[in-house]
Amino acid sequence: LITVREGADLQISDHNVLPYKVIRNLGMGGCASVEMVEDTTTGQLFAHKIFRRYHGPNLKKFRLEVRNEIKIMRRLSSHPHIIRLFATYACKRDFGMILTPVADGGDLATYLLNILDSGNPPTAENRAVLMRAFGCLANGLAFIHKQTIRHKDIKPQNILIHQGRIIYTDFGIAFDATQHDSTTTTGRPNAFTRRYCAPEVASWAKRNRKSDIFSLGCVFIEVLTVLEPLLHSEHL
Repeated sequence: LITVREGADLQISDHNVLPYKVIRNLGMGGCASVEMVEDTTTGQLFAHKIFRRYHGPNLKKFRLEVRNEIKIMRRLSSHPHIIRLFATYACKRDFGMILTPVADGGDLATYLLNILDSGNPPTAENRAVLMRAFGCLANGLAFIHKQTIRHKDIKPQNILIHQGRIIYTDFGIAFDATQHDSTTTTGRPNAFTRRYCAPEVASWAKRNRKSDIFSLGCVFIEVLTVLEPLLHSEHL
């Protein structure tokens, strides 16, 4: 087994050299799955994001897209409300990211649904976490935008809760405008979530950092409907 140090970008020929033992599956997205793993040499827990084996003809383009996500996450990892990229690896047509922390509270979407499904008002602990979320998310997004980056897919599923702390994750379609004149883009979006995207995104019009702010506003409304049940859609 090899030793994986923070900041490493590994090129390996066999997954078995990685020192990770799978604990459980955490979720699956459009192009990747995430599992909780334990480093058998240190005992530390990580989230292991595994990009599904790429079978398309343009492997170079796919690698560039993954590297873009890695580059963005490395620039943002110093912020307390953004997931930290610990290390990466490439193994033939497979790519992986080792992330920290492993969110003990799951994602915000599941957290909100669990409160609603309980049939009871939010507990004092629930309320404390959700009340903190407004400032944490606003602060995190301000930092992202200050780095001339657009997240482009802000939604409860891409927000984690760990020890009461709110954390942005999944920068797979984020846009780094460092080499551009502005964060404005046009044309067909490469992906978006209609429930949370700004109107200009859905209509393929010009969009910029303000589109992220619109999406965050949608998240805030969902949090408010749990904190204040009378605001729930069935009462509007």
